[in-house]
Amino acid sequence: MDTMTSVLVFSAIISVYVTLIALLTNLIYRWRKPAQKWLKDNTEQSLADFLIYLPAKLFWERLTYVVLPLLLVVSLVFSVSISVLVGCVMMVIVLALKNYLLARRHRLITQQLPDALDLLVTAMQAGLSFNAALERSASQVAVPLKHEWLLVIRRMRTGESPVVALENFYQRVNTEAVLQMLLTMQLGIQHGSQQADILQRLALTLRQQQYAIERVKSLSAQARLQGKVMLFLPIGLFIALHFLHPENTKILTQTTLGNSLLVMSGGLMLVGHFLIRKILGAAYAN
Repeated sequence: MDTMTSVLVFSAIISVYVTLIALLTNLIYRWRKPAQKWLKDNTEQSLADFLIYLPAKLFWERLTYVVLPLLLVVSLVFSVSISVLVGCVMMVIVLALKNYLLARRHRLITQQLPDALDLLVTAMQAGLSFNAALERSASQVAVPLKHEWLLVIRRMRTGESPVVALENFYQRVNTEAVLQMLLTMQLGIQHGSQQADILQRLALTLRQQQYAIERVKSLSAQARLQGKVMLFLPIGLFIALHFLHPENTKILTQTTLGNSLLVMSGGLMLVGHFLIRKILGAAYAN
């Protein structure tokens, strides 16, 4: 009887576990796509708040509150000089990451702007005003441009003119495409021209510029790859030789003259890399 009771209890426990796993799997499968969409939207909004709407002073204050305890622990465990070095490296990494995210956001907005202008032109040709057309097309624009247009709409609702709201948009996203849109709107409002036709031509022009940039990137791909190879190949060869035959690199790593030569070589490689980027142009060197 005891054995039968144990078997029944064990079977009941297994049934409960299987039922819970099945319910959990069903819930995960059912809510996976909404959760992914929610996570994507919130991530984009968080990045927008971090990159645009967060004041610089508040950003550095929060970063200081997070970094200072870590640097204090490093200084207590190791030394103050190492703590200072770690702090400088962390600052450089944060600035580089912020610049990278901002550049990526600006690039996405520039790519999305022609299609967004087509939606805006379609709404204006249907008889809507610029404000109403912007509100109607903002819901169909992809992020991150959607967040920027919603902010422009909110500023216009508070009483600002479209030109002032677009000037604020250009201050946040200071790209050539946004500047052309701002100048087009200014000329259209000042001279009373057909804004829909001008915006349609602007969308065509921006699309042609993007096509030209992509074509130049494809034609200059070999030169850009050569620049990267010439930058990283000597470093890789030196590391490989240092681990395979350390005696061949002692003169460079263990003497003052060798250290100076290494620093000069690294500086010359960086200068050559930046010269290649300068020759190809900032828009095509990425």
